[in-house]
Amino acid sequence: MALRAEAIEGSLVSGKLVDEIRQLYEETFNKKPFTRTARYLSIASYTLGEYLVSLALMSDHETINKLLEGHLWVLNANGLVSVLTRLMLNALLGPRVGLSSELEGKLGVNPEELIDAFGSHMYTEFLLALRVAIGIAKPEFEIKLCEEFNDEVCIDLVLAVKGNSVVVKQLREGVINDFNNSLKGFGFDVESLINEFRELVSGLDGRSLVQLIAPSNSMARLALMLHALINGDEKLAKAQALIGAVNFAGKLPVRLYLEVYKECCDLGKDEFRLAIAKLFFYHV
Repeated sequence: MALRAEAIEGSLVSGKLVDEIRQLYEETFNKKPFTRTARYLSIASYTLGEYLVSLALMSDHETINKLLEGHLWVLNANGLVSVLTRLMLNALLGPRVGLSSELEGKLGVNPEELIDAFGSHMYTEFLLALRVAIGIAKPEFEIKLCEEFNDEVCIDLVLAVKGNSVVVKQLREGVINDFNNSLKGFGFDVESLINEFRELVSGLDGRSLVQLIAPSNSMARLALMLHALINGDEKLAKAQALIGAVNFAGKLPVRLYLEVYKECCDLGKDEFRLAIAKLFFYHV
């Protein structure tokens, strides 16, 4: 916890901090015997994820590759940590060092894995449409499931993903209104944020809008934001960051999401890389 706090508040690329994270990793993995209980493996997964991301900030892909060769199974012991860590590594390493085919195979996160890990962290009423939006389900099949539950909202959301202009317009207006309402009570001038969010959302299609409203918590939003970044959808990633700053309680996540939004979205820029890394350390 102390290292996470230091990572969020200080410089994530300082040699001292990375060395301290490495020491924590070594204490965890060099313990004899290495306990293979569910609790210990989950703790080890978190520790490994933090170490890997700190190495990615330094573009040390060789050490990352060696760690994954021996410990990928430990990282995968916790599905949430594994998916979020691999998304982070893709985002941080790709623009700087490029991913070898070997490393890309270890770090790839397909849409099915994303939903398996974070499906329970999405709003239930948006989940079927989200599956269509990220390409793991056909709209016709999901609409049938919506009809079985007599869920008109579910049907409309899938239609929005398909590109129904009327439904997309209604959804976009609803997203903007919800954002504006979320800003009530904020202690600073929010007019510029309202205008910026409206401009961003006006450029999103139904597929992106569903991804924007689906997360029910901050960790799931970070995952979908990273997914958008990796796939080159900077508008969606920026909108995810801005809505993340108003959707969740607490001054720290508000500050961290706003920092990501302000620096978005050049993954080759140190300021942006550090901003998303701080969000990662907040959650993992």
